[in-house]
Amino acid sequence: MTQGLWRAVASMLAVGLLAACATVAPPPVVHHVAIAPAPKAHRQGRLFYHVLLGDIAGQQGRLGAAAQAFGEAARETGNLGLTRRSTLLSLYARRYAQAHYLARLWLSLAPKSASAREALADADLGLNRTQAAVQQFERALAQAAALQGSAGRAFAFEHIATLLLRHKRVPPTLMVMQALTQRYPKDPIGAYALADLARQDNDQVTALRAIDAALALKPDWEGAAVLKARILWSAAPRRALAFSARFLKSNPSATRLRLDYARRLVSLEYWHRALAQFRVIAAAAPNDARVLYAAGLIALRSDDLGLARSYLKRSLALAPGDPRAELYLGEIAQKQNRFARAHYYYARVGAPYRFTASVRDGLMLLQESAPRLAWQRLTRVTAHTRAQITALALARNEVLMALGHYAQGLALLKAVTPKSPHPNVLLYARALDEEKSGAVAAAEQDLERLVAAHPHSAVALNALGYTYINHNQHEKRGMALVRRALALDPKNPDILDSVGWAYYRAGHPRLALPYLRQAFLRSHDPTIAAHLGAALWRAGEHVRALRLWRAALMKAPHNAALKAELAKHSAL
Repeated sequence: MTQGLWRAVASMLAVGLLAACATVAPPPVVHHVAIAPAPKAHRQGRLFYHVLLGDIAGQQGRLGAAAQAFGEAARETGNLGLTRRSTLLSLYARRYAQAHYLARLWLSLAPKSASAREALADADLGLNRTQAAVQQFERALAQAAALQGSAGRAFAFEHIATLLLRHKRVPPTLMVMQALTQRYPKDPIGAYALADLARQDNDQVTALRAIDAALALKPDWEGAAVLKARILWSAAPRRALAFSARFLKSNPSATRLRLDYARRLVSLEYWHRALAQFRVIAAAAPNDARVLYAAGLIALRSDDLGLARSYLKRSLALAPGDPRAELYLGEIAQKQNRFARAHYYYARVGAPYRFTASVRDGLMLLQESAPRLAWQRLTRVTAHTRAQITALALARNEVLMALGHYAQGLALLKAVTPKSPHPNVLLYARALDEEKSGAVAAAEQDLERLVAAHPHSAVALNALGYTYINHNQHEKRGMALVRRALALDPKNPDILDSVGWAYYRAGHPRLALPYLRQAFLRSHDPTIAAHLGAALWRAGEHVRALRLWRAALMKAPHNAALKAELAKHSAL
């Protein structure tokens, strides 16, 4: 890292060093010819010695030694450009005493330079001379204003803010900026810098007061609006969202704030509101592949598959071969039951998402009622990490369950469990295998362990509650568990199915029907169809039940629950 930093600094110094070497002041005329060349050779030699020493030290990453060597070269020459660059390098290396000396030399060479005055203040601050730093910064601001007017002072204020933010000791820099903003209360950049420093010091009251002052001076300043949203977000997310929405209403072209606002909506999973913002951003940047990709992903999470497909295809056209876009285009096609198109996209996905695409491609064959082909496809997938080993085992187990090979699936999961970085993830799948194999007690024990490890997991609560209900054990506790799960995830079709099935098993088919209908509308899962048909039959709606079962069986001819219901009612 230090060598990389040195290269950046060296490129900045190079021109000044060459200029300094070319403009060494000639020695005074000496009448004794025999000794006249000696002082010149001596000074030239010392100069090149310091420059060479500084260059070698910089190449080795020793910025402090480089700063000292170049500082000696600056003293030797008195060259303005070399002095300025040596001062900045000393500040960068945090050699504040040397930087202070060089900054004073710089000022003696350029008395009206605001930059030299700022460098001297920066060195004072590094030496813990806070009051001296304030005085020098104030003089720098005055000099900039005298030379370039209010625009010059604003530029100097911005540079001072950058210098202060570079120092890690926040309280002294905060005090300096407070003093400067009191001296110049009408400058919005100073108020902005004070707000940013206060935010870093977790002083929200000062930060909000300062950023409000900046916005009062410059109401349409997007940068200040972004900072205020960030300050508010740490303590009051809803206030941050409300402020962003108000500002965008008055300043619709504030793209940076809109993007920040959209990302915060995404973090709260307000998908539809986030999508509305990304649509505006995408309209303003129709050729930005990253924006289009983000808009497509948010549209996908908002279940607007058509819009998601449109954005992602446009993103892929601008960035051909983007594996993320191809992965999600495959997911969209799969959700639309356009399986050939989904296979096409999954096959095109490259690193680092190749494994995920391959597993999804194999599992999709279950939707196509081809479990044997799914097994063949997944046996060709290779896992490289412990997390991938777990994911692949879960996928293969799902296929084995579809084939009715529960014991084989159970053996597979037990073999993988010691290698898994998160063994609790496997408990749910293992419990399903145990239940199907008839080991209900073992399944309940695994699910109880899962709930104990994740007491607020809707999936875990639902799995244990459904198992109790389905085997007529602890029915009341089972109902309580699935209702807790529903409160945590009210739109989850599996949990809606569990609550409906609990009412059905308790002898209340009419109470079961609303939950089962919602579940089937959201998922169209064949097992949910079996449960909904059973509730319809018991409620006296035999024709609807038969029609539902037969339609579902055409799409999932191997589903055991559907076959059982039809056999029970002599309708096969």
